[in-house]
Amino acid sequence: MFKKLISILLFIFLFSLNQAFASGFSSVISEQDLNRSSSVAIVVKDLNTSKTLYEKNENKMLNTASTLKLFTFAAALDTLGQDYKFETAFYAYGGNLYLKLGADPLLGRDDLYELVSKLKQSVNFKAIKYIYIDDKVISQKPYPDGWCVDDYWPNFAPISPYIIDRNTVKIRLILSPNRDSLNIVQQDRYRFTFINQLNITKDENDIDVIKDYSGMQNVLALQGKISDDTDLELPVINPKYLFISRLEDAFGKYSIPYSDKFYFKETPQGAKKVASVSHSIDEISVPMLKYSDNFVSEVLFRVAGNKYAKNNNIKPDSPGQSVGTTKNAVAMFNSYYAKAGLDMKDIKIVDGSGVSRYNAASPNWLCDAIIYLNKKIELKKYLETADEGTLKKRLRYLKNNIYAKTGTHKGLSALSGIMKTRKNKDVAFSIIIQSFSMPQGGLKAFEDDLVDCIFSL
Repeated sequence: MFKKLISILLFIFLFSLNQAFASGFSSVISEQDLNRSSSVAIVVKDLNTSKTLYEKNENKMLNTASTLKLFTFAAALDTLGQDYKFETAFYAYGGNLYLKLGADPLLGRDDLYELVSKLKQSVNFKAIKYIYIDDKVISQKPYPDGWCVDDYWPNFAPISPYIIDRNTVKIRLILSPNRDSLNIVQQDRYRFTFINQLNITKDENDIDVIKDYSGMQNVLALQGKISDDTDLELPVINPKYLFISRLEDAFGKYSIPYSDKFYFKETPQGAKKVASVSHSIDEISVPMLKYSDNFVSEVLFRVAGNKYAKNNNIKPDSPGQSVGTTKNAVAMFNSYYAKAGLDMKDIKIVDGSGVSRYNAASPNWLCDAIIYLNKKIELKKYLETADEGTLKKRLRYLKNNIYAKTGTHKGLSALSGIMKTRKNKDVAFSIIIQSFSMPQGGLKAFEDDLVDCIFSL
């Protein structure tokens, strides 16, 4: 009888405790005065037992925004392997050279110079007939489905196997001494044509770069106000041309005696590597996960799709095309999480970065995936903690207690990760807030209040 009484009292206590936790969340949510265009979905689970500690709209399919990067990165890491290198390399075969592109999103001008310097030391160019470029590592389709070009340009360049300096060039805007004219300085061989519609004022610089999609591709309009000299970094529209012009510059710098044009062909089996530069997948993870870089994310996703397709004998959609497509990367993603036992009806993706509005997942799926990934990889190594990366100036009191991936779209904020609560309980969580009527700053503050509720569990 006594044991039964104790059990009843314990049940009442735990039930009351859960009600208190739920009350904390409810209070924070009710304070926001959300309207019918708003949705709040939250799931919190014990990281070790998977027991649900709190949930609201847990199975509602909402856009993931950039939180998706965590899950696409993990699938790519599994496919490529921890030791994978994004390598750009020259190979020699039959009196010819082959430059095999690795779709290295971190490859810069200095890396290219280093590569050509190594090449000159390794190769007798008197015996070289032609130089070929092997660009089959990823597809040259510029953007995944669901990306509206005029929504994001000039944030990043088209996705391509040809990558150098993130496929951007710098221009400088210089006012004349008497401030009555503007000089646009382009030092790169890759050039834009500019239509200058800027007003010279004494106010702060407020410059918009506008691309006319109905006309010539390399024509840009500069609109707004300019008061001081400034630099702009612009994504190129033709990455292939930029890369080859930079390669020619490197050949000139090291006096490489090759005057013919570059040709295009896959690297033959048995070719000998003679020079290479590379970056590791861990290096790639920093801009992707800590700073939410969309360009890096999509390149990595396609590279992993390339390997997945080859491992599974998937043929290209058209002869001569790359199998490093977003379509094959999505198949890789679905295969990885299906094997983990997750219900794939609760997630739908079309890209690797979370940019597309077509992406959707339930917070319950995201939370279960985090619990699975925590057993597979060292999540803390790849995620940002409070007051760093895209969590800069946020949740400072949780420094080294929370490790998460942020997500932001207009009218939407998301956060998924792991946390140690005030009572030292390790939890996985996923939050998605959709409220088109609330300003972005308000969304983030609301999200931080929900994180505080989780910390109090």
